[in-house]
Amino acid sequence: MLRSTSQIPIIWLLLLLLLSTIIFERCNSMQFAKCNEKDRSALLNFKLGVDSPSSNRLSSWSINEKDCCSWKGVQCDNTTGRVTALDLHQQYLEGEINLYSLFQIQSLTYLDLSLNGFTTLSSFDESHDYNHNLSNIQYLDLSFNDDLHLDNLNWLSKFSSLKSLNLSQINLQNQSNWFHIMDMLHASLLELRLSSCHLTNIFPSTKHVSFTKSLVTLDLSANNFDSELPAWLFDLGSNTNISHIDLSFNVLQGQIPKSLLNLTKLEFLRLSNNELNGSIPDWLGQHQNLKYLNLAENLFHGSIPSSLGNLSSLVDLSIGSDFLTGVLSEEHFFNLSNLETLVLSAPISYDMDSKWIPPFQLQGISLSNTNLGPKFPAWIYTQKSLDYLEVPNSNVSFIDGDTFWKFVANITQLNLSNNNISADLSNVILNSELIFMDHNNFRGGLPHISANVIYLDLSHNSFFGTISPLFCHKIGKENSLDYLDISSNLLTGKIPDCWEYWKGLSFLFMESNMLTGELPPSMDSFIDLIMLDLHNNSLSGNFSLDLSNLKNLEFIHIGENKFSGTVPVQMPHGMEVMILRSNKFEGNIPPQLCNISSLIQLDLSHNKLSGPIPKCINKITGMGGEKKTSHFPFEFNLYAKGQELQYLDYGLLRTLDLSDNNLSGEIPPQVFSLVQLQTLNLSRNHFTGNIAKEIGNMKNLESLDLSNNKLIGEIPDTISTLSFLSFLNVSNNNLVGQIPVGTQLQSFDISCYFGNPGLCGAPLAWVSGVFVVLYSSTGLGGTLISDSLIMSWDLPTEAGIGDRVHR
Repeated sequence: MLRSTSQIPIIWLLLLLLLSTIIFERCNSMQFAKCNEKDRSALLNFKLGVDSPSSNRLSSWSINEKDCCSWKGVQCDNTTGRVTALDLHQQYLEGEINLYSLFQIQSLTYLDLSLNGFTTLSSFDESHDYNHNLSNIQYLDLSFNDDLHLDNLNWLSKFSSLKSLNLSQINLQNQSNWFHIMDMLHASLLELRLSSCHLTNIFPSTKHVSFTKSLVTLDLSANNFDSELPAWLFDLGSNTNISHIDLSFNVLQGQIPKSLLNLTKLEFLRLSNNELNGSIPDWLGQHQNLKYLNLAENLFHGSIPSSLGNLSSLVDLSIGSDFLTGVLSEEHFFNLSNLETLVLSAPISYDMDSKWIPPFQLQGISLSNTNLGPKFPAWIYTQKSLDYLEVPNSNVSFIDGDTFWKFVANITQLNLSNNNISADLSNVILNSELIFMDHNNFRGGLPHISANVIYLDLSHNSFFGTISPLFCHKIGKENSLDYLDISSNLLTGKIPDCWEYWKGLSFLFMESNMLTGELPPSMDSFIDLIMLDLHNNSLSGNFSLDLSNLKNLEFIHIGENKFSGTVPVQMPHGMEVMILRSNKFEGNIPPQLCNISSLIQLDLSHNKLSGPIPKCINKITGMGGEKKTSHFPFEFNLYAKGQELQYLDYGLLRTLDLSDNNLSGEIPPQVFSLVQLQTLNLSRNHFTGNIAKEIGNMKNLESLDLSNNKLIGEIPDTISTLSFLSFLNVSNNNLVGQIPVGTQLQSFDISCYFGNPGLCGAPLAWVSGVFVVLYSSTGLGGTLISDSLIMSWDLPTEAGIGDRVHR
């Protein structure tokens, strides 16, 4: 019979309590061992060289916190308290990587400092013996520290137990002996990643390569290898363990060698974005272990071999070349039951039975630049697990409306761009997260969208009517739309005051339509807006929106409209591009623009502005000093070098265009302190005075237009030092004297110096006492050239350009 607790002697209770306390303390001491003091000191020394500008990511690394095992990113052995791993990837750290400190941690086996902003790496002191400390390192990842340059890799040879090395996105361009250093690594290496390292030397031809004996993964992608595929890699023999090879984005040439068959364990082969030629070999179908094959963006010709249909393990297939021809049939996919991703980009045709049911269920289809159409293929409708569907530029012109939109309703990414699809979308509800339907012939009113849509491009179509059905259609819950492009359509009417539904928009493009009226007040509520483009419409009224609270706004283009009033100044201080050309703005250039120091492009041309250029313009440091800017791959047009040019990345340009206004006064020398400018256009104004010699400081200038003003004096000699100058126009001023001597100045067309009666020297024709016809349309125009004088003169109507008429 059990006794109650009250009957147990007190002494036994005390003994049980003491025993449990001892056991708890021992377990606790084993589980939470304090870190080793030497390791703690080494970590603090490492921290001394580290900066964390965005936030104090290493705040837990404190001298007051004795147990470094609790510090961010630090892992310790539970028994010994020795630091075994340090993982600080993507912590926005900058400064120096002090390897000397870290490699004093004797038990360290894992070190990951990737995806940071480190710029320097401490050099090793050869007088120290690191062999004992470095022999334990098995995993080393310093990748994606983009500004880090390594001029010495010899220390890597000391890592006798290294299994994984990743130096991707680190500049190793000075490492001409990188291959030799890697070959000195011991046979324990399983993974080597040197992607985007600026490596350039050609692969050696040797077949005896030590570091490949145990290698499983080799990534040398995105370098500058200019050679054939490395023989040493494919001649390893069938006993190699290598299963993953990535040599994409290089300049590799030649054909794929048949010795590739020696790599019997190969599962991943990526050779895309090279210059490989010849035909795609049919023996590739013998690589039964291949799961990932990417041969896209090369120079292959001929047809795609049907033997690829035998790769029964294949999960991902990507092939592309502008020179591939032929027809794909069911035979090419006969045994690909495991295929999940299919990417084909080539001018090939398809011959599939309308009732064909593929052996696979794909998650992604990308069939671009092909002859897929004209009708959207029936076999794609059998794919019930699609996450993305891309058929851009594939000659598709017809879709079965109800069936198609129901089929794509649950697809995350839909790309139909650059086809000729003609369909009325007025009653369609788009549901995909990412939608690319630009450059087609979609018509009718704009479609509705669900709350799921994040990215929507409907540009370059034939949509007409107002934009109210899209913008004023209340979805019912918070929408996700971040990017919207409805430019280059036939849309009309006013911009509705419904923007409170779309406060999450970051990119809005509505240019090149026929929109009218004033901008609604609610448009200044886009707190997340980065880019706003409304140019080439018929919008009017004062631009009175207060955009100063849109802290993220970097780009605004409202040119080619009918806006009036004064130049808007209620802009965020982070603005980078401000294009207001071809409107009706008047008054002076407001000095408040000088406070937008981040501006890299300012275009106020073709307005009615008057008065001088503000002298504070040199405060716009984005045009005058080094500055990192945003880069967005969007097409936009810019007037430069005497013509309208198309650019793909506005962040690469520095421009100031004040042309075709009524500006007056002298050009302040502060303009010429904007030394980062590539384009400066002050033409068709009323500027007077001399061209300041400080113009020679603008070393990056590519285009300079000062024509049609009232400038006087000589062209300063310093202009000849502008070595990048490829366009110049100083015509129709009152300039005098000799044109400065400089290779580019004499290479410009003579028309860029016209209308300056006192200007002389090459490239103006030099025939003493002979009248040379330089231009003639109605008998007007000519130049009398003597040793010191150039004069305009009337000519006979029959005179042509190049004719000489004696005085």
